[in-house]
Amino acid sequence: MTKERKVVVETRHLHVAINGCAVLKDVNLRLLENSFTGLIGPNGGGKTTLLRTLLGLIRPESGEVLVEGQRLGTGRKGAWVMGYVPQQIRIDRRFPLSVLDAVVMGRYGTIGLGRRAGRRDREIALDCLDRVGLVHLARVRIGDLSGGEQQRVFIARALSASPKVLILDEPMAAVDVAAQDGFYRLIKKLQQSYSLTVVMATHDIGVVPIYCDAIACLNRTLHLHGRPEEILKNEVFKKLYGSEVEVVMHGKLPHRMIGGHPHG
Repeated sequence: MTKERKVVVETRHLHVAINGCAVLKDVNLRLLENSFTGLIGPNGGGKTTLLRTLLGLIRPESGEVLVEGQRLGTGRKGAWVMGYVPQQIRIDRRFPLSVLDAVVMGRYGTIGLGRRAGRRDREIALDCLDRVGLVHLARVRIGDLSGGEQQRVFIARALSASPKVLILDEPMAAVDVAAQDGFYRLIKKLQQSYSLTVVMATHDIGVVPIYCDAIACLNRTLHLHGRPEEILKNEVFKKLYGSEVEVVMHGKLPHRMIGGHPHG
């Protein structure tokens, strides 16, 4: 008998407004332990707002976010359980910060601000860099790395805090197209090896069925949430994108077609 996985993060009747304009309406989402959820939807559909609300960076107008059954912002449980990689972090190439030091910064949520990182913290940071394939660049200045390499550093930084949940907001934005498939494989490998709950906002509908075991379709409200094979139906994407979408196979990777035209 398969053990039922527990809910790690849950939103209940979540409503969010920014500058008086409703962005999210009645969003009810449940993220299970050791799962990989792809969050898809059109531009302006509220994906980034939802992720930032899960982190406690945006306060909802009504409704609630529960982390391991406890309301976000009460007690000790909350954003500390989560690692976060935003769309893009601007780095001044002249800033004298090494890759290792950038990852060690992710430990301060654990060791506390004002306290010095110790030997154990640096060992953890080096292990995280090894997991993302960049330990050989630990002493290199982060500003000298490519956009894709910097994203790997930020993933390592998020992992260094030993989170239970990893939140990724369109992590491919700074990654070269040729390297994106390897990047997705890396995230999936990390999710499995750390037994993480991962939620990733993405526009890349084609790869979601390959790497994610759940899909959440968001356009102001949550239209569908379930296993890819259950919800990858034309009517789902028609509701989200306003046109007929068909997922077709091209080699080993699926691509989406909108109105009969392929989009890679």
